[in-house]
Amino acid sequence: MASFDGCPVCGGAIAEREVGNDMHAGVVRETARINAEVCLKCGERFYEPEGAQRVEHSRSKHEAKRTAIVQNEALRAKMEYEIWFLSFLEQRIDRARENDQSPVLRITSGVVPANIKMTFEDSLSNDESLIHAIMPLTFVGSFKVLDMIFEWILEENCKVGKIPQVPWRFADKEKMLKKASILQLPRLFDTHPHLLTYARAVFCKLVPYRNEVLHSNSFSVSGDELTLSSSRKGTTLTFSGDQVDGLARFVRILARALIGEISVDEYKHRVIRRYLDVLAPVHGLKTFNQQMSRFVRVELTAPRKGPAFPANLKQVRDLISKTFRDQDVFFDLKVIAVDGEEIVSKWHFAPDEVPDVDVLTFYEESHKAHREEIIG
Repeated sequence: MASFDGCPVCGGAIAEREVGNDMHAGVVRETARINAEVCLKCGERFYEPEGAQRVEHSRSKHEAKRTAIVQNEALRAKMEYEIWFLSFLEQRIDRARENDQSPVLRITSGVVPANIKMTFEDSLSNDESLIHAIMPLTFVGSFKVLDMIFEWILEENCKVGKIPQVPWRFADKEKMLKKASILQLPRLFDTHPHLLTYARAVFCKLVPYRNEVLHSNSFSVSGDELTLSSSRKGTTLTFSGDQVDGLARFVRILARALIGEISVDEYKHRVIRRYLDVLAPVHGLKTFNQQMSRFVRVELTAPRKGPAFPANLKQVRDLISKTFRDQDVFFDLKVIAVDGEEIVSKWHFAPDEVPDVDVLTFYEESHKAHREEIIG
């Protein structure tokens, strides 16, 4: 490679070396490795044209990632409370439905059971009326998060000059969102364009009913159905309890993926497709016919080891795979930290929140967003 007899800056000797170019995006650092001629005296680097192009390409990609992280943080700050609120409502629904006869698999972390025991539990605290009572609130919270997502996209496009201003009328928002080809979209929608298509269809269908709960009182709950009436269009929209629940869960997964809190892997895709199938009467698009997977509740006891409570999640997945052979299974996870016979703390992870790691280490005050109250 050596095209210089000596360094044109200081006259020092030149040698070919592999060098790294560090680039930062938030807390993420990446290093592009490339060959260059390096002055052994002053350290000046000289690249061949293709090498310089590779460095510039890496910097451009990283700048895009840095911009996305900044945008994601802005979205996180914008609706952190709303995401938490949907999670809170979902937990109330889950607890009210604990008598759904899902198998409970109890495991002690690090201890291989002689045999696998499963139980089926009924909850005396179950109250379907609770689910019915919070359906209007769940609908409002879900629509608000969806609206905030699309408003954020329009705000970011306004900042970079793609659109002159962010429309405030919902009808104008709908028109703008249908022109996706002129918009700069989050990476999630670039890689999974169908998520945008379905989310936008749900949003547009719900727009006429957005204020009927809070401002017009134009809704009713009868049994397991929520009916909304649009005073503007003179139409009605009826949700089942499962559809309201599916709306909340779809919107929350979408929001968490957009802020980079979770990745949309194959499991998340299955979950999303299932929720979208439930919401088919709302979005009106084709269904995925995603079969309902077997749901298993897992209680993992994590004995104290020093100051920590290690939870072996690989053990959980291996036992589930062994127990439910050839079945599509998803599970939630309750981790119970124990010190001898004493229960120290409890944590609950919804199916889409179970960390994809082999061992997850808990401390008494860690994972606060998932901690549960110890009763009794």
